[in-house]
Amino acid sequence: MSARSRAGSRALLLAAAALACAPSACAAQRSAEAAFTALAEEYLGRLLERDPGLATRLGVHDHDARLVPVTQVTLAEDQRWFAELEQRLLAVNRASLPFERTLEYDLLLARTRARRLDLEVIRPYQRNPAAYVALAAGSVQSLLQRDFAPVCDRLRAAAARLRQIPEVLRAAKINLENPPRVYTQLAIVQFDGVLRFYREGVPQAAAGCRESRDLAELAEADSLAVRAVEDFLAYLREDLLPRSGGEFALGRETYQKKLLHEEMVETPVESLLARGWRGIEATHAAMESLAQAIQPGATAREVLAAMGRDHPGADSLVSYTATQLERIRAFLRARDLITLPEREDLRVRETPPFGRALGFASMDPPGVWERKAAEAFYNVTPPDSAWEPARQEEHLSFFNRWASEVVSIHEALPGHYYQFLALRQSRSRLRQALTCGTFTEGWAHYCEQMMLEEGYGAGDPRYRMAQLSLALQRLCRLVAGISLHTQGMTPEEVVALFRDQGWMTQVNAEREARRGTADPTYLVYTVGKWEILALREEMRARLRGAFRLKDFHDALLREGAGPLPLARRAMTRGVERGR
Repeated sequence: MSARSRAGSRALLLAAAALACAPSACAAQRSAEAAFTALAEEYLGRLLERDPGLATRLGVHDHDARLVPVTQVTLAEDQRWFAELEQRLLAVNRASLPFERTLEYDLLLARTRARRLDLEVIRPYQRNPAAYVALAAGSVQSLLQRDFAPVCDRLRAAAARLRQIPEVLRAAKINLENPPRVYTQLAIVQFDGVLRFYREGVPQAAAGCRESRDLAELAEADSLAVRAVEDFLAYLREDLLPRSGGEFALGRETYQKKLLHEEMVETPVESLLARGWRGIEATHAAMESLAQAIQPGATAREVLAAMGRDHPGADSLVSYTATQLERIRAFLRARDLITLPEREDLRVRETPPFGRALGFASMDPPGVWERKAAEAFYNVTPPDSAWEPARQEEHLSFFNRWASEVVSIHEALPGHYYQFLALRQSRSRLRQALTCGTFTEGWAHYCEQMMLEEGYGAGDPRYRMAQLSLALQRLCRLVAGISLHTQGMTPEEVVALFRDQGWMTQVNAEREARRGTADPTYLVYTVGKWEILALREEMRARLRGAFRLKDFHDALLREGAGPLPLARRAMTRGVERGR
């Protein structure tokens, strides 16, 4: 019998065994599965209806002309709905569900509890004015940047959303209560970017439409939105900022719950923090040793500074980044590390203005359920032309020749972009929609290390130095996030942490510290990488001589992008059942 025949026979036997349950057990399974399926579909339906901007980003276009302003009424309604959903989920007999459904059940219950924590305790719409950036700008940009419909149709939907921006921001003023000062400062920068997007990006996107009526309606709606954002910026600067005295720290209990419900991470924060500090120390030692291979007698910081001076100019940042991608693709083809997609549509561009305050680079893929538009945007952030030359130089040093390739591995190939393409093949709609940071960022961060382990860079130690420098930055994020939100560390102390322990320039250290106040669990990069490396070694030990790295990567990405403990359960069960 051939290997294919044996595999087919095994699959038939497993299917027959699954069907051969007692009538009462089968009835219980069908009842539990029907109850859970109804709740899962209800959740997804409400998610898309309540957040039309998210629906557009996911590729569902039934709500493209709508926005739902966040008001005191909608917040109270959401609190009640999620509390009731949790009780209805707990009433489902989880023990009677098929294995795959238990994964979805655990994901939906955890996400429901995460939403309750947000609504009842963290309260971003009351404490962080930047929480409204996605409503004000992301919801419009998602209509304009991809060709999922004729351009004039998309402009009409964009005009409808722009007309709702004044109400979105009016409600925001009512909701906001004593945010931390740093949150209001960040929001001012981001809404300055929103204003620039309205004034420049929206008119540029209209260029392909020739319908004068549609263009006139868009211009009128855009003007209304511009005035609303100008008014909101005045409110932020003159009213909210002087009375922004809130505390940004979540506290240990809330922080631990956030990790548990969003990422299914149960490790005490103190253990994570201790491991992070050990990681920083070990990475320092590795980098100092590596520095001697690059420039004998120099310190690692001196080597990093020298590498940082070899970077593209601000005007060539996009084209420079784009040229790196084919070199990475060629390496992946040669080493056969992952199943490559049949088609790609990846475009490098400057980060939209409203997204530049907190990041250097990002991936903006099409929605996982998008069926017409395939464009994925790899965003790179140029320095602000208003900065002093020295500050611009510090910013561009991040994109030095070696680090920028490692960043492209993370953001694009085989990191976020290939992960997104694989996500479209996931068997579970819930695990397509409800992604988490330890999987998404953990995978991309893991890829940086894996590619160097497999020989990327042809032995040039500067690639390894760049990869370790980025790993050091993420270790500092782990320490910063936990310390800011549970240990009383101040933003000024975090700037010193990134500068003195993360070996970053001052401007980049300041950016990281600001991010840490508003993105408390940006430890997901490191924690996710740790979990994937541990899973890889577990699979290697289980499979022994049958282990292949490509098979591991493909199997991991087939599991969607939910919390990694769910992927581990699925993969270990697959090994046990001989798949």
